[in-house]
Amino acid sequence: NSIAASAVCAFNLSAITRAFNGPFRSQENPRSTWLPTANPVPNFQCGTITDEGPNEGLTERTLQDAQRLYLMNDVVQPESVDPLVLQDDVRFSNLVVDIVQGMDTLYHVMYISTEYGTILKALATPNKNLQGCYLEEMELFPAGVRQPILSLQILHSDRSLFVGLNDRVLKIPLERCSTYTSEM
Repeated sequence: NSIAASAVCAFNLSAITRAFNGPFRSQENPRSTWLPTANPVPNFQCGTITDEGPNEGLTERTLQDAQRLYLMNDVVQPESVDPLVLQDDVRFSNLVVDIVQGMDTLYHVMYISTEYGTILKALATPNKNLQGCYLEEMELFPAGVRQPILSLQILHSDRSLFVGLNDRVLKIPLERCSTYTSEM
């Protein structure tokens, strides 16, 4: 019942790590303000405390911190101010990325499924002139038929996109140039 819109933004793993290593937000009691709190275990790596079990080797203090320090204080900064793709009146549901070697550079090609059962093929690029560049919109169903896409997966060795639906899996070639005719 809200206005539908979707965006795809790019984030760098180092920016995510920086936010998780930074301060948290905590509150002394449910009525108090959320305030920045220093990270008690900066540079913590999941799975480094123990190999024995999920709670083995955790101190009581560590468990208490985990219960009260679950909000990050800092925002994870995206790679650019503008989204790679932005579209009104549509909700995106899944995203996979293929890396394609062009003549002079590598291109990140995004396959984005929508709530109404289409797949958008778009170019992810920092080039402002090409930002939000849709290469193709794939209609998977006959006109008027809508079905949710549950999953997308790329099998690079086969150069195929697998689309998971309620009752079946579709296999779509990543390169579909033969679908389009050109006249010179």
